[in-house]
Order: sequence, then C-alpha cells, then structure tokens
Amino acid sequence: MTARILAALVGLVMLFQAFGWLLDPTRAAASLGMIESLKIETALGRNTFIGDFTSFFFTVGLLSCIGAYTKKHEWLYGPISLLAFAALFRIYAGLFHETDFLTSAIVAEILMTSMLAISIYLFKKQ
Repeated sequence: MTARILAALVGLVMLFQAFGWLLDPTRAAASLGMIESLKIETALGRNTFIGDFTSFFFTVGLLSCIGAYTKKHEWLYGPISLLAFAALFRIYAGLFHETDFLTSAIVAEILMTSMLAISIYLFKKQ
C-alpha cells in the first residue's frame, strides 16, 4: 500500500503542475522563476516552454499514477529518470553555465525520485 501511495502522490503533484501549465502558464512559469521567458514578444519561446514543461509534468504524473494503479514498478522507471536527470542537469547548469541554482526544484526532484525509488523497491518485494 505504501508503494502505491508514494507513486500516486508524485503522480498527482506532477499532474497538478501539468494542469497549471495548461490553464495558467504565466503563473506556472512564475513559480519556477521564469516569468520573463513568457513575454508576448517571444511567442515561439512561450510555445516551447508551455509544450515542453506541460509534457514533462504530465508524463511524470501520468506514468507515476499508472504505476500506482497497476502496482507495476516498470511504469516508474520513466518518471524516475526524468526527475533524476532534471535535478542533475539543474546542478550542471549552475556549475558550468553560471545560472542560479533553483534549490527548491532540485530538492523536490530528488525527493520525488527517492519516493519513486522506494515505490519500485516495495513493489518488487511484493
């Protein structure tokens, strides 16, 4: 039961974020410190941000929920990869491209990666 709850919690949080990008991309971008990236003058850039970020959050959320519902750990490898690499590449960007570290996102991604890893472990034990 714990495995399902952990995976479902990650899934629901990420789906909530995905719907935020669909319904109010300006607010969703602001929550990630990207408000200047969604100005009217950059319509193609806005399209990319909305499409890519919605896709990221929706995919992680959907696959995590499917894993929780079906109790099959295989569904969780995609979301765990996306989250872990997002954290890794955020750290890389800070170290090698002089960006600010978005510490809250890095911590959240590592926490959700850990939750999914625990879910995988618990599903395999069943």
